[in-house]
Amino acid sequence: MWHFNIVLYQKLTMKIIILLACLAVAVSANTQEQWKSFKQTHQKSYRSLIEERLRYQIFSDNLEKIHQHNAEFEQGLKTYSQRVNQFADWTEDEFIAFLKLNGPAQKVKSDEVFEAIEAAPPTKDWISLGAVTRIKDQGSCASSWSFSAVGALESQIIIQTGNSFLLSEQQLIDCSGSYGNKGCDGGSMTSAFEYVKDHGIMAEATYPYEEVQGECRFTNESRVILKSSGYVDIKKDSEYELIQALGTVGPISVAVHASPSLQFYGYGIFNEVQCPHHDLNLGLLAIGYEKDHIVLKNSWGIYWGEGGYVKFQRNKNLCGIASMASYPKL
Repeated sequence: MWHFNIVLYQKLTMKIIILLACLAVAVSANTQEQWKSFKQTHQKSYRSLIEERLRYQIFSDNLEKIHQHNAEFEQGLKTYSQRVNQFADWTEDEFIAFLKLNGPAQKVKSDEVFEAIEAAPPTKDWISLGAVTRIKDQGSCASSWSFSAVGALESQIIIQTGNSFLLSEQQLIDCSGSYGNKGCDGGSMTSAFEYVKDHGIMAEATYPYEEVQGECRFTNESRVILKSSGYVDIKKDSEYELIQALGTVGPISVAVHASPSLQFYGYGIFNEVQCPHHDLNLGLLAIGYEKDHIVLKNSWGIYWGEGGYVKFQRNKNLCGIASMASYPKL
């Protein structure tokens, strides 16, 4: 007969407690190392020790969420992974507030709507064709609308002229208020295109990005890189027409409803089931597509997503990707 040995039980219990304590110390040390690396990579600094401790706790909580998500990704339960990025010391509420500020202004409708002249190819990659400029970082200024508009303009210059210029998002932030844009508090790509049609746009090097809205310093049209001749709308909510334009014309400015699920997007095909087609709050640039996804260029730097890019699942008008699409005409 098996007899309960209280001494053996106590020894075993103590060993388990010690093992768990060692594991906790190891996990804590690993988190500390990741915290240190995170601060160095993203040049984070805090006003006080109290704030740093608060941010560390938020970072630790987010790290646990990322690990849980990625465990589901490894099991095939999620279609995309997550990773630590510059938002890792932000709460979800802070991220939502940041997204709300990106909300586009009232869309200006064009008199011209896209009509396909030729069928789009099965796949398209404007990056491999050299028609997409480098990833930029809007920082804490909610100016995704200006980066989307500028990205589309930069791509059209390359496609139509073979030349490559980096254009000024800051000029649009500072100077296009009379067109309905709100600088670091949101705007729309079509309003930006209207401004460039009337005034032109300068080079990024001439009017560099500052991450805050300031006084308009545009005074001399002789310094502009180009004036556009307007823009073309894509039929609202038609992902088919979006793909036709993307496959034949070039990168397309789009707006989406960005949910907190995007905060730590790493790689894979983003597929947010609860994502609505309205309340669009983030401007992006569609730069290619495959059979099952559309590739989008973001303006959150190279440490977010797939080197600054994200893949959205196709054929769902996911997050309203086809609800407010347009491109500029040179």
